[in-house]
Amino acid sequence: MKTSSAPATLKPILFNTEMVRAILAGEKTCTRRIAKSEKPPFVVGDILYVRETWCINTFGTHYRADWPNGACPEMDCDDQWHPSIHMGKDIARIFLRVKSVERGPLRGMEVADFQKEGVKPQNRLGGCKCAWAQEGCMERPCENRDAYEWWRYMTSFRKLWDSTLPAASVRTLGWKANPDVWMIEFERTERPESVKD
Repeated sequence: MKTSSAPATLKPILFNTEMVRAILAGEKTCTRRIAKSEKPPFVVGDILYVRETWCINTFGTHYRADWPNGACPEMDCDDQWHPSIHMGKDIARIFLRVKSVERGPLRGMEVADFQKEGVKPQNRLGGCKCAWAQEGCMERPCENRDAYEWWRYMTSFRKLWDSTLPAASVRTLGWKANPDVWMIEFERTERPESVKD
């Protein structure tokens, strides 16, 4: 179900550092959010400003996603990373335009859906269990290949999804619970003129 009946507005959206990096790399173009009601959190055309972990000091604004090893060289011992929830739109650097909003079950995902979420596939310990795994199976027909690819991406996405939930909510809202979610596709866009630098 695509939705676009409400007027487009500027709204915040939270992403963890790993997903911010995936957006910056052009690898993440979709996100899923729990369907808490019949009304979607965003509509087609909305502009979303990404809230991410950040810090401001005398050298400027810094973003945690830019520094994989922790503090950036321009931070001193008194500087601290601030939680993304406290980021205002005035210091946001990533803006996204909503392209589509659809509702569906969390586990109704194909490999392409996982890829749009920006997750990296994980190999099964010991690799593929296919009988041809040691014989160049990519050169032969294999009825298990699609299932193995799905498993590789699903495993990574499941870990990511469940890690974003409070421990008490994993049983009811986690991957196994298969809740209804809003699937929000987006594209990078410029900072709206209405947002001050």
